[in-house]
Amino acid sequence: MTPDLLNFKKGWMSKLDESGEWRKHWFVLTDAGLKYYRDSAAEERDEVDGEIDLKACVKVSEFDVEKNYGFQIETRDAVFTLSAMTAGIRRNWIEVLKKNVRPSSSPDLTQLPNCSSDKENARHSSSLRHRSQSEATSTTANPTHRKFDYVELSPIATPSTPASTNQRESGEGQVREHSQWQERLRDDAHNQWEAVLSRKGVGQQSEQRRIEEEIEKKWAEFERLPLKETRSLPPMGSRSGLSANQALEREVASLRQQLAELGKQHSQQISALERERDTLLKEESDATARVMEALQKAHREELEKVTQLRETHGTDSHTLDKQQQAELVSLRRELASLSERYTQKCVDLKRAQQHSLDAERLVSQKDTQMEQLKRDNQDLQARLSEEVKVIRSLVTGQGSDGVTDSTERSWCETQVLLRVRENELQYLQKQLSSLRNQLLFLTTEKSSVCERYREVCEELSMMKSRSEREAETLREHLRLALSALHEGPQTDNTHTRMHTHAS
Repeated sequence: MTPDLLNFKKGWMSKLDESGEWRKHWFVLTDAGLKYYRDSAAEERDEVDGEIDLKACVKVSEFDVEKNYGFQIETRDAVFTLSAMTAGIRRNWIEVLKKNVRPSSSPDLTQLPNCSSDKENARHSSSLRHRSQSEATSTTANPTHRKFDYVELSPIATPSTPASTNQRESGEGQVREHSQWQERLRDDAHNQWEAVLSRKGVGQQSEQRRIEEEIEKKWAEFERLPLKETRSLPPMGSRSGLSANQALEREVASLRQQLAELGKQHSQQISALERERDTLLKEESDATARVMEALQKAHREELEKVTQLRETHGTDSHTLDKQQQAELVSLRRELASLSERYTQKCVDLKRAQQHSLDAERLVSQKDTQMEQLKRDNQDLQARLSEEVKVIRSLVTGQGSDGVTDSTERSWCETQVLLRVRENELQYLQKQLSSLRNQLLFLTTEKSSVCERYREVCEELSMMKSRSEREAETLREHLRLALSALHEGPQTDNTHTRMHTHAS
C-alpha cells in the first residue's frame, strides 16, 4: 500500500477565536500538543501564539463551519474549532490528531518502523532545513525551499499479515525515495540560490527581497482561492481544481431546465386562457345579440300595440306618447351603458393578452442569454484548466529544477491571470442571480395576469346576469304598462254606458 502523502504535521489552518472571528495560524503537531504560530518564521523564532493540549483531548470530529472545512478538538477544559482549506487536508489532520491522542495504536508520524536509514535521512533533512533557514534570515528566503518546509509524510498503518508486510515495505521504500528526492531538491535549490547570489552580488538583494515578498503575497492569494466545492484531495497534486466550475455548470443546466419547464407551462396556460377567452367572448356576444334582438322585438310589439291603442282611443295619445318616450330613452341609456362596459372589458382582455406576449418574448430572450452564459462558462473552464495545470506543476515542485527570473515572472503573471478568472466567475454568478430574479419576476407577472383575466371573466359573467335581470324587469314594466292601458279604455267605456243608462 502506498503511503498517505497528505498526513501533515505542519500546515496552515484557521482557528475560531473567542470573539467569533477566524484567525489564520501556522499549526505544528509535537509530542507536547498542537502549537500554532503567526507564520513559519515565528515557529523558527519559537514565538508561540497558543497551544492545544492533546493529552486532555477526548474527541476529534468533523464540524460544519461557514469557512472551508471545519473540525473540532474537544478537551476536558474547552472545545477548539479549526478549519482546513480542503476536505482531504481536514481528513488527514483528523487522522493524525487521533493517532497522536492514542499513540499505542500507531507509531510516531515522523519515523518509520525498523528503518534506521530513514532516521538518518530525517536528521540530515532537519540539519539542511536549519542551515537554509539561517542563511535565508541573513540574506533572502528561497521560495522553492519554502514549499517543503511544512510537509512531513507518514505511512498508513496496515495489518500485520504477510501480504500487508510486503506492501508496507514497498510503501516505506517509496517514502524513503520521496525523502531523498526532497533532500536533493533542497540541495539543488540551495546551490542554485547561492550561485544566483554570487552572480548578482549584494547590490541586488533588495530586488530579490521585493520579488520574494511579491511571490509570498501571490502564494497567500492562491491559498485563499475559493475551492470549497472540492470534497476530496488526491495525492501528489493530481486532483482537479474545476469543481467550482462544474457546480456552476450544473446550476446553469438546472436553471435552463427550469426555464424550459416554465416556458412550456406558460405556453400551455396562455393557450388555455386564449381558448377560454374566445369561448367567453363568443358566449357574451351571442347573449348580447339575443338580448338586443329580444328587446327590439319587444319594442316593435309594444309600438304596434301602442299604435293600435292610439287608433282605437285618440283621447289619451299625448300621455301615452310621453310614457313610451321616457321608457325608450331609459332603455337606450341602459343599452349604451352595457355596450360601453362590454367594450372596456374587451380592451382589458386585449391588453392582458399583449402583456402576456411581451412576457413570453422576455422569457425567450433570457433563455438565449442563458445559452450564451453557458458557452462563456465552457470557454472559461477550458482556459482555467490549462492555467491550473501550470499552477499545479509549480506547486508540486515539477518546475523547481531551474529557478530563473523568467520563471518568477511567469509565476506572478499566472497569479494575476487566476485573479482575473476568479473575477470572471464572480461576474457569471451575478448574471445567474440576475436571471433567477428575472424568472421570479416573470412568474409573478404571469400569475397577476392570470388573476386579472379571471377577474375580467367574472365581471363579464356578472354583467351578463345583471343585463338579463334588467331586461326581464323592463319586460315586466312594459307588460304592466300595457295592462294599465287596456284597463283604462274599459273603465271609460263602463262609465259612458252607466251615464247613458242614467240619462
